[in-house]
Amino acid sequence: MTQSHQHPQCAGAQACGPQTDTPKPDDDNRASRWEERYASVEQLWSGCPNDWLPELAANWSPGSALEIGCGEGADVLWLAERGWRVTGLDLSATAIGRLTRQAERLGVASRVTGRVHDVGAGLPEGPFDLVTSFYVHGGPEEGSLDLVALLSHAAARVAPGGHLLTAVHAVNPPWHTHHARTYTADELLEGLAGATTGWEIVVAEERRRQATGPDGQEGSRADAVVCLRRPEAPAS
Repeated sequence: MTQSHQHPQCAGAQACGPQTDTPKPDDDNRASRWEERYASVEQLWSGCPNDWLPELAANWSPGSALEIGCGEGADVLWLAERGWRVTGLDLSATAIGRLTRQAERLGVASRVTGRVHDVGAGLPEGPFDLVTSFYVHGGPEEGSLDLVALLSHAAARVAPGGHLLTAVHAVNPPWHTHHARTYTADELLEGLAGATTGWEIVVAEERRRQATGPDGQEGSRADAVVCLRRPEAPAS
């Protein structure tokens, strides 16, 4: 994540409350690991939206949004407070419970739906005016989540004139110990080319920043961000 990192972070007004989709058997270990991680602390992430979202979406007209890997829901809530109707998906029931309770406290529960759901099993049909995925990474192991395939499926859920926004780690610091795959912006664009032919590239770049490790060591990391806009539907 960035400083405000949310990574493991339906049209129409819907009641806020956790909805559970049964994960596939192969997904049980991944789901249980994330559930254990969330349940071990009162709050896992900062509670602030990922930097890219307010930077890019602050002036977009509210509509329907889907967040893939929403965590405790900082991005979902930021959108809902600005009039968006948002569905957030995450593996952890604890994370989704925190999202829904905070939505109630903020008075935006009618615009928020939290779903306990493994995105490897598919995505809601949509269409959505915005689909986001922040720091959802696949790994090198066989059977791991294929991020490019996931984002290609997500692109199919974007409404005409809507946006697909994703950010991932491009370069990790030396002390980074997990083995999630990294991507450059160009790699993401290349992988999404078939699913987003004719789309406008709003942003495609890497941003490097200094980082401090758990033992005070200094290093740097880079994030890749890609934002694409689907063309408007032709006038009838």
